[in-house]
Amino acid sequence: MDRIRLNSLVSNARACIADSKRAGVMRFSHGTEKGRFLLFHAAMSFCSQKVRATLLQRGVAYESNEMLILASRDRDGNLVAAENYGAEYVRLRRSGQVSSVGGLADGYSGMSSVSLCGLDACAVPTLVDLDTGEVIVDSLRICVHIDSAVGGSDPLIPIADQDRQRVFRQLDAVDATPHPGLLYGFHPHRDRRPQVLRDAMKTVYDEKLKTLAALAARHSTDPEVVEAYQAKISKESAGRAVQHDVVFQEAIRKATRERLVQLNLDLQQSTTDWLCSNSLSLADIFWAVSLVRLRYLGLAVLWEDLPLVEPYYRMLTSLHSIREEVINATMSSMPPSAYLSSETTARAF
Repeated sequence: MDRIRLNSLVSNARACIADSKRAGVMRFSHGTEKGRFLLFHAAMSFCSQKVRATLLQRGVAYESNEMLILASRDRDGNLVAAENYGAEYVRLRRSGQVSSVGGLADGYSGMSSVSLCGLDACAVPTLVDLDTGEVIVDSLRICVHIDSAVGGSDPLIPIADQDRQRVFRQLDAVDATPHPGLLYGFHPHRDRRPQVLRDAMKTVYDEKLKTLAALAARHSTDPEVVEAYQAKISKESAGRAVQHDVVFQEAIRKATRERLVQLNLDLQQSTTDWLCSNSLSLADIFWAVSLVRLRYLGLAVLWEDLPLVEPYYRMLTSLHSIREEVINATMSSMPPSAYLSSETTARAF
């Protein structure tokens, strides 16, 4: 993309962040690739955590633009839209839309995978590579791009073909795990999420839809932005429809369990401590983020009878990148969880 246009899109997207202290902040300034990468993200975002953990693990400096991704109330009690719903951010994100994705996400599966569900133009993360002029909007592609761009002697994606194939199979497995569905949904019998989180989720869809409708009306003369908002409204409406649906909630819990069973089998077949090769890979980073999120939600019960998953979890959570950008970020940005308390975390390390 032309550098002048890219700079304009980035500058306008930064303006969607209400607190300037969260915009344009240099992270890991001692790292490599200074001045190359800009990241729009959120501390609590599952997909953002994958990207930030990858950046830290590879020792990459980047400009942080941290967004608030849930609606809030102002002093008068008026609803304030999430920052990632801002029209200028939507324009930046749509500039990274690729034809192979298959359009905008307008349905709900409980997953956040761009490759499987389409582009949610009101989501995070978004990576801007100033060297190549690319805007990348899929967390899996972002992490692969970072690892490839940085190079060096400790890549997270192995060179050997068989190892690479194993890594990408695991990346796809995590990408297809219904993490948003588990976060937002009410399981009919075994809802183990923190109570504060459950209470917040009672109104989250109504707030999303109300702010999106207002934004669509405000930007009615901009077809590209309105199209994105309408797709998002359709997606969130579908999410609200299954939030208490017994069949859907059981199905996504079952799908998550099946992926954990396969993970245990893959760990049995691994000849090293790591999942796919002789050293840490991007597959391990992705699984670390997934397992921490599941534990936070009280879903470590899904692997209680899988003997290799818990030791694997404990090994992964000893990584500085996971402690900093996943565990600490979760604990600082989301309601407290007894399953991921500081005491529990300390024992895990």
